[in-house]
Amino acid sequence: MYMFSTDDAERLSAIGKLGFTNPFGAERLALERIIVGDEVARSSPWSRSLDWPNQDPALPAIQKEAERRIAEAQAGLRRGAKYSERDRDLVRGVALYVLYYRYDDAFFEMITKETPGDTVAFYEDFERDFRQLLHHVGPPSWAPAPADLFSLFFQIRRAFHFVFHQILGSSRAAAELRARVWESLFTHDPWRYLRHLQGRMHEASTLILGPSGTGKELVARAIGLSSFIRFEPERRRFARNFRSAVHPLNLAAMSKTLIESELFGHKKGAFTGASADRMGHLEGRSSSDTIFLDEIGELDPEVQVKLLRVLQSRTFHRLGDTEPRRFEGKVVAATNRDLPREMAAGRFREDLYYRLCSDVIRTPTLREQVAGDVGELRHLVSVLIQRNLAAADQATLDEVMAGIERSVGFDHAWPGNIRELEQCVRNLLIHGSYVPATAPEEPDGLDALYRRMRAASVDLDEVASAYTGWVYRREGSYTRTGALLGIDRRTVARHVGDAGGPGKASK
Repeated sequence: MYMFSTDDAERLSAIGKLGFTNPFGAERLALERIIVGDEVARSSPWSRSLDWPNQDPALPAIQKEAERRIAEAQAGLRRGAKYSERDRDLVRGVALYVLYYRYDDAFFEMITKETPGDTVAFYEDFERDFRQLLHHVGPPSWAPAPADLFSLFFQIRRAFHFVFHQILGSSRAAAELRARVWESLFTHDPWRYLRHLQGRMHEASTLILGPSGTGKELVARAIGLSSFIRFEPERRRFARNFRSAVHPLNLAAMSKTLIESELFGHKKGAFTGASADRMGHLEGRSSSDTIFLDEIGELDPEVQVKLLRVLQSRTFHRLGDTEPRRFEGKVVAATNRDLPREMAAGRFREDLYYRLCSDVIRTPTLREQVAGDVGELRHLVSVLIQRNLAAADQATLDEVMAGIERSVGFDHAWPGNIRELEQCVRNLLIHGSYVPATAPEEPDGLDALYRRMRAASVDLDEVASAYTGWVYRREGSYTRTGALLGIDRRTVARHVGDAGGPGKASK
């Protein structure tokens, strides 16, 4: 016999699921409505708010309901009520939710303190509450000890903090990006993660794609700072400090030899200047470490082969050495290049791409985020002002928005994306004006072309010429442009000439 009615069981089940559901997805909102009703639940996925969580009425209402439900259930158990296994599962889920939010503030302090202590002072209190809340129903099979839950809860709290704060915007595109990053950490099925994948997500590489300035590095940092780190109860501390878990490497800024040395390390005498043995970025890493390879599309083909071997076998060799070494960390790579096109041109290995693409995240352009919504632009500007001034009063926000309208207009294309917007805000705060690096639009540029295409006022040959001219200006070579577009040099030259560039095939 079940002790809970169908309606009560549905509500208790929703509370239990809430703590492990993607906080940036639609399922979270559906669960909130079951628990506190449509009037209190939020109407859209969590987005960047300067005053979060004070502006979220759902959270305190859910916490209050969970505390009430667990108190009622435990009182019944103490009286000797006979709960079915289904009922015990429901109570266990609510107990876990209550336990998490009792220590939410303490976890937040650990994340935000500049110099956190190694020893976690409140773990004994957590351990006591763990045993008290789960005394009658027992812990979940995937976290039988308080230290197991403590490790998981701290990871979840870090993940929410860094995904929420590293990814700017309240647009649908920003919300979808946050939800995607959360899945990269915990998968789309939290129960599979809890039962089988804790401590193993580092084995899956992540590939971040998107134009320059769209925050690819911020996404990589959010992933790296949110890795699973085991808590060691006998030492009252975590196995490592999460702040030192991300190791970035900009591949575009280094030569082939330097990249190899930085990645794999080298043995003394391996090359001119190698005066001593040296560890590389891959060596000595744990499963909680993340190696961020920025601009992987620029990687030399020879080094691509060696990186592929690392991803396949999790082993590597220092330059000039024959001793195999293990790599235990996670690889996150990013590029603004079109990798399928790079593969077609023979510049990027297909086998490496398919090792990376099991987890792909695409960062949206600022144009996609704003999409003509001045309110969303204002929201982003407010966040950036706060980031630069540690405050965002109404007068300053109005001043900067007026400066944007005066300098470039609200329909500016923002080719530099979020990075350009931040520099625009800084220029307006310092100088009161902003001049973009390039003219806002060229009469025959892609922005103008796009608007004409939307209006169906351009023919196909003009589209081909404009796009070919744009690729040529980026590549600087007829041969390279032709290889990318699959046309010969003469056709490239003709299109470039039609688009307003040099029309003589001299390169």
